[in-house]
Amino acid sequence: MTTDGPGPWWSRRRSRIRAQWPTRLPGIRFCARGTLTYRAHANIKADGTATARAAARLALDELGRGITQNHMPEQLTTAQESLTLAAAHWHTPKDTPGLWLKAHITLLLTEQDGNRAQRYQDALREVTLQLAQEYERRERFRHAVFDSPDATRIWWLDRHLDDLESLDWDLFKEKILPLVGAADDIQSKAERMAHTLLYVWEKLGDNPGQHARFTTTVRTVLDQMGWNDAPAWLTPGEPPAADSPVSVSDGREPPPVTEAGTAR
Repeated sequence: MTTDGPGPWWSRRRSRIRAQWPTRLPGIRFCARGTLTYRAHANIKADGTATARAAARLALDELGRGITQNHMPEQLTTAQESLTLAAAHWHTPKDTPGLWLKAHITLLLTEQDGNRAQRYQDALREVTLQLAQEYERRERFRHAVFDSPDATRIWWLDRHLDDLESLDWDLFKEKILPLVGAADDIQSKAERMAHTLLYVWEKLGDNPGQHARFTTTVRTVLDQMGWNDAPAWLTPGEPPAADSPVSVSDGREPPPVTEAGTAR
């Protein structure tokens, strides 16, 4: 818009305005009431007074709609102030050179549209409250049940107290436990390690050669890591480490054992 003067006062025209402009809520409109003042230069006047009035009204309609359609019905005051700032002073529309206009417009909501807007707000408030309550319920449930793996196990057990035969811990570990960060759960780590060792043991079977290769590999790793006090991997027929006085990481032969009371 430009803001040059509109010319002498006697060349200005006035028109009463009654219009309905949309709000941001579909189906609800602001009622616009007021006065439009305009002046057309020679190139528009040549087409007659009706043409100049139509051009001014269309320009004001475009201006008003562009403002009101960005406001909800309850933002009536804000829309009114924005419209006043945009239309109360002389200006020429960007796409209509030679036309000057200003307007004093009051925006209103009819009782019917006001009731519709209130029903919408009530419904929106109800939905928002339901969503907030559901979010709060989930958050409380998450903190109470999924805060730690032990709490989740107790919850799972409690759900099956009336029918313990239906208690499926495999399903729990597969579907439920991952939701509580089972990677940080000591018991889950131990279970995964136990499954891994069981897999290795089953793969080794009763083949002495397999056991020998695996034991050699384990000892090499323990030596490289400096973990010489680690228990040994038992081979078939080998007694438990508690029955042997020598650590498996020691490659020397065990010393002879004498009868008690014969040592000198």
